[in-house]
Amino acid sequence: MEKILVLGGTQFIGRTLVEQLQKLNKYDITLFNRQQTQADLFPQLKKIKGDRETDDVRQIENGHWDYIIDVSCYYPDSLSNVLKSIKGTLKKYILVSTCSVYDNEHDQSILRDETTKILSCTDAERTDRTNASYGNRKAECERILKHSTQEYLMLRPSLVYGAYDHTDRFYYWLYQTKKHTELLLPDFGKRVFSLTYVQDLVQTILNGIELPVTGIYNVITAQKTSIQQIVNSAAKHLHTTFETVNATPDFLHQQDINQWFDMPLWLDCDYHTYDNTALKNDLQIVPTDFEESVKETIEYYDALGWKEPIYGMSETTRLALIAKLNC
Repeated sequence: MEKILVLGGTQFIGRTLVEQLQKLNKYDITLFNRQQTQADLFPQLKKIKGDRETDDVRQIENGHWDYIIDVSCYYPDSLSNVLKSIKGTLKKYILVSTCSVYDNEHDQSILRDETTKILSCTDAERTDRTNASYGNRKAECERILKHSTQEYLMLRPSLVYGAYDHTDRFYYWLYQTKKHTELLLPDFGKRVFSLTYVQDLVQTILNGIELPVTGIYNVITAQKTSIQQIVNSAAKHLHTTFETVNATPDFLHQQDINQWFDMPLWLDCDYHTYDNTALKNDLQIVPTDFEESVKETIEYYDALGWKEPIYGMSETTRLALIAKLNC
């Protein structure tokens, strides 16, 4: 039985992955994590407790692994230390990277593929702990793995959504559609971007284990979607209706509403879109139909009872903006 070490494994992508691996009943699975997030999950699996940012990671020297699946890599030095702790040669190191590695300043083309230039990473960015350096750090992690001695598969999803998502960025718009009849949409919600359904990302990882494929791949479910498409699809499945209150980009900037953070998924551009041709051809992925993915995600939140999202502007701010636009 092939041995798989999952770095992470109990939150969102990792949790979905481990559930699917268990269903296959063909791998010897070990989890390495701090056991701080839902530590009671997967009690039947072998676990190594440790912080990958410390010497704890050297514990993996004691095992032989056929595959390492890394869903918790955010810092270059951490990845270097993991690679140093591997004894022998893996069949494959599978790294979940991100489309945030692409250099948006120098290339703003539509549906960028895996050959597009990625970001550099300075010494300061390498150890920075803010969101500003996220893409730079992940790009450096890719370079470290690329120049290692291990066979690798690097996967670049865009924003990931679906069951167990703890960020609430996609959920914010499902919640708006569920709870409100007036939706405040940025620029009519028409700006396009790419999205990745968590089940498609996990299936890509599983196929990456089974298939003799290495290299770097965008993992994209919807190459071009929009907030407008999300809320329209959600309304159909939720059996709700709404009126649109449009907020122009100029208005939102004047009100100091931050793209992506205050107004989830809003980017005042159309170039955060990525090609998935290689994914479909080489890794044999048939992306989930977007409508079906929204339906499945809504069913998940139905079971949770539709709690107020933790991401995005407050309801007080949203109503104040609507009032200014309607006056």
